Amino acid sequence: MSNGLYNYYDPEFNPQITKGNQLLIDINDNYFSFVILQTESKRVLVWGENYAQSELDNPDTLKQILTVKYEDVKVVVPSDSFTIIPKALYNEHDVDAYRKLLTLGPTDTVLVNGLDASNYVIFKVTEALMKSVGNHVNLNSIFFAGKVLIAALNYLKPDAFNLYAHIQGNKLQLVYLKDDLLRFYNSYAFSNPDELMYYIVLVANELDLNLDETSLILSGEVSISDKKIQRLSDLLPKVYLNQTQIVALPLGFLPHQVLLLSGLTLCESLVEN
Repeated sequence: MSNGLYNYYDPEFNPQITKGNQLLIDINDNYFSFVILQTESKRVLVWGENYAQSELDNPDTLKQILTVKYEDVKVVVPSDSFTIIPKALYNEHDVDAYRKLLTLGPTDTVLVNGLDASNYVIFKVTEALMKSVGNHVNLNSIFFAGKVLIAALNYLKPDAFNLYAHIQGNKLQLVYLKDDLLRFYNSYAFSNPDELMYYIVLVANELDLNLDETSLILSGEVSISDKKIQRLSDLLPKVYLNQTQIVALPLGFLPHQVLLLSGLTLCESLVEN
C-alpha cells in the first residue's frame, strides 16, 4: 500500500501521450518522488511524492505513469558508500581497484559518474535498488545523488560565501563550492535537529568557514515551519531556502522543494559505469 500523493497533476495531462515528455525519479531510502516534465519547455506536468519503492517494482497506484514509454527517463539514487577520484588520477581500467575503497555486499553494483568537471565518483547501488530502477532505466541513466545536487547548484554561479545543505528524510548532503570548483561534498544520516546542526558546524569548521558570515542555503524536504529548520535559524544568523529555478513549476510551489529532481535535467544520460 503506497502513501504517496500528487503534489501537482496538470488537468490537461494525458498519461497515454508521452511524446516530448521525460520521467525523472528521485529515490531516498525506501520511498521515491517523481516528476513528469515537458522536455522542451521544462514545464512540470505531474509531481508526486512519498511513494513506496515497491511501487517501482510492481506499479499499482502509479500504473498509468510507470508502465508507459517516455522519450527519456532518469533516476537519482542515494549511496551510503562512495569515493571521489580526481579526473587527473582516474583510470577506467582501475575500477576494480576503486571497488576496494567501498563497503560492498556480495550483490551490490558499482557505478561511476562524472561528478563534475574535475572529478569522478565511484558509488555502490544495492541489489534491491538496482532491481527497482532496472525496471525503468539502463545503467547510463542512473545518477549519484551528489552529482545531481552539484549540477543543480552549478546551474547558477555559486557563491563562495554559501554552504549548501540538502535534506531528505534523515539524510543530509553538504556541498561547498569556491572559484567554480568543488571544495567539499559529503552525506550524513541524522536522527534529530541537534545532530543536523552538529554536522553543519563540523563541516564549517573543517572548511574554516565563519557561520556568522556564511549563508546556509537549504533545499529538499524543508520548510520554514519545520522544527529542525527552526533550530538552525535559532542558532545561525543566515539561513535561506534555495531559490534556484531550473524547471517551470506550477504557481505556489517553491524551487528548493524539487531541486534534486530538476537537477536531473542537467545530467546527460552518457556517463561511465
